[in-house]
Amino acid sequence: MERLGPARYGRRMRVHLLDVAPRPGFKQHIPTLTLPRVAGCTPAGVDVAITDGRVEPIPSRIEADLVGMTFNCNNAPHAYRLARDLRDRGVTVIAGGTHATAIPDEVLEHFDALLTGEAEGGAWAELLGDFAAGRMKERYSNPGPPSLAGLRPPRLDLLSRRHWYIDFAPIEATRGCTHDCSFCFNSTIHGAGFRTRPVEEVVEDARRARSRRLMFMDDNLCGKPGYAKELLEALIPLKKQLFFQTHMLMAADDELLRLAALAGTRAVFVGIESFHSDSLSSVNKGWNRIRDYRRYMDAFHAHDIFVSGGLILGLDHDTPDIFDQTLAGLNAIGLDSAAINLVIPYPGTDDFRRYDAEGRILHRDWTRYDGENLVVRPALMSPEKLFEGYHHVIREFYRPRSYLRRMRWSGMPSRWYLYAVAWLREPRLRIVRRGLP
Repeated sequence: MERLGPARYGRRMRVHLLDVAPRPGFKQHIPTLTLPRVAGCTPAGVDVAITDGRVEPIPSRIEADLVGMTFNCNNAPHAYRLARDLRDRGVTVIAGGTHATAIPDEVLEHFDALLTGEAEGGAWAELLGDFAAGRMKERYSNPGPPSLAGLRPPRLDLLSRRHWYIDFAPIEATRGCTHDCSFCFNSTIHGAGFRTRPVEEVVEDARRARSRRLMFMDDNLCGKPGYAKELLEALIPLKKQLFFQTHMLMAADDELLRLAALAGTRAVFVGIESFHSDSLSSVNKGWNRIRDYRRYMDAFHAHDIFVSGGLILGLDHDTPDIFDQTLAGLNAIGLDSAAINLVIPYPGTDDFRRYDAEGRILHRDWTRYDGENLVVRPALMSPEKLFEGYHHVIREFYRPRSYLRRMRWSGMPSRWYLYAVAWLREPRLRIVRRGLP
């Protein structure tokens, strides 16, 4: 691995990596893997520290030569203010991650330099080398998506407040997705295509994990069923508990489900998105067949797998009937938990470009791009109707009586603890209405 000699100031370079959030939330987050991955591919001879602003306060004074920040879209304004304060004190500040990759020109207005795409593959090492030599450029990126073979272990040891996290070990097997949903920024950061890590390297990460519960951070772990089957079969002897995100089509593969259950899969997150076929087609997800939802849910439940589903309200074919239609559909298929969002047109996605061209973006206050606030003018109803209907669906789906009924219907008494966890941690139950823009 490349080693950086003493920096131009005559000592080891000090780098501080920040996951920016405006306020910490105790026991609400899974340990971050992003910054430990960056720290893991940092050349020797550099001192690295990590602050995860999701679970701990960001220090008022940071003693470092270089500060690197990653942040979600809705945390961007906070990151901009923090970068300005650090730069005013003479600290060099760089940005990376999904938002920085999606709209680099805006982000670069607030930072000294930018790393777009992934840190592995040489881009991060090049940036640090140039900084040490006093010739840092404004933009860095890899010429193409880097190989996932031989990745250095993530520096999870640098997460100083591990007791503040939920007891899960973050792990990664793939990057990218085999689908191209118009609302997703996966391809923005990871590029087109679907890459996999060698199975033996993933298994070694799982064996080394401090927790029995493994949370795969992949966007679609089962994007390549053959690879997923090989991986799951190799994980069986470890007797871990697995949690991951996948697509609904996983439930159509009996062997894949069987191996997932044997490997210890407890819960999956799938993208349902809508109970309106035209709305599904409008976001390039027409392969989601509503008529198959119940069959797929039964297949997951037959293997004692808890299913949480993502839904979007306010898509272009949604009329005021969509709210009752969604509630009826959720009850009919027996979904265990739901993350229900308004349309989020993330910068850099096809949806954002289309809504922007149509003049339907209501504002660019990134703090509202969280799925809980209205940022797109709906096509077939008033903004007020959409906002009210959204809250109605959340209230009704998570009404205690309805939730308890779904628990009994699932036929999975061994997974009932997951219903309680999902209900207690559902942030949409505690939404503070900010009103319409």
